[in-house]
Amino acid sequence: MSVESVKIPYLILGAAFLIVAVFLKFSSLPDKPEIVVESEDISSKKDRSGALQYPQLILGMIGIFVYVGVEVSTASNLPAYMEKDLGFLTKDIAPYISLYWASLMIGRWTGAVEAFTDKMDLQKILRFVAPYLAFGVFLLVNAIAKHDLTPFYVYALIILVLIAADMASKGNPARMLLIFSVLGILALLTGMSTTGMVSVYAFTSVGLFCSTLWPCIFTLAVSGLGKNTSQGSSFLIMMIMGGGIISWLQGYVADLTTIHVSYIVGVVCFAYLAFYAWKVKGILSSQGISFDKKNIRRALVSLIY
Repeated sequence: MSVESVKIPYLILGAAFLIVAVFLKFSSLPDKPEIVVESEDISSKKDRSGALQYPQLILGMIGIFVYVGVEVSTASNLPAYMEKDLGFLTKDIAPYISLYWASLMIGRWTGAVEAFTDKMDLQKILRFVAPYLAFGVFLLVNAIAKHDLTPFYVYALIILVLIAADMASKGNPARMLLIFSVLGILALLTGMSTTGMVSVYAFTSVGLFCSTLWPCIFTLAVSGLGKNTSQGSSFLIMMIMGGGIISWLQGYVADLTTIHVSYIVGVVCFAYLAFYAWKVKGILSSQGISFDKKNIRRALVSLIY
């Protein structure tokens, strides 16, 4: 399989992202989340000389590290698993890898619907339309590449889980992080405990549940940093190195056991993210910080794109 065979599908996917980015550019997104100070706790007013003095940032840096790690490692090890354990031919694996990355697009388009309208009725409709429109883009590019689309139609049912999780989060970043992390754990455990196409769909769906984690972690980690926000943001960006290190770690575990079993590394990553979602809520509350329910989701959209 040559690079030329996948060039056109990826160019189309890239164009789709650019079109959405243009729409978001001209939408009325806030520059940052609207934070509400609920109390005048003296401890929350103490001046802190550096960003690293904030526990939400320290834990958030680890969160970004493991999030990028599980996102990259899941996709990186999927081709080897399908080829060695399931007997797939190399040329037949590409559509499934593209589905994984398309899943990230599906989730991000779902989380972006409130950027386009303030009307609740229309938002409810778009919350179903947007993910399936993104899924349609995936089907289109693979149809152009002349891949068999039959195995992918069932994935439309898995997307319903994403939609339900997005609605249940109600735009709260801590709740969204917790829900999607738990779903990520369930997806990986399902993949590890099954074989065949069920395991492939389970591992691929991790892309759906990783799709909105970056803005959730980032928002929670920099909340309350004040003048140290820029410094804290820089530390968070540095943590994307987790993509390389976690991938290496999963590969090392795969060498000791099997690729199938190595996905336990991703389970541990998601478990930490669920812990962070629970822990940071108390940390921010002790500092008198909460998120405005009406505006936080729109701020998350600006971080996604």
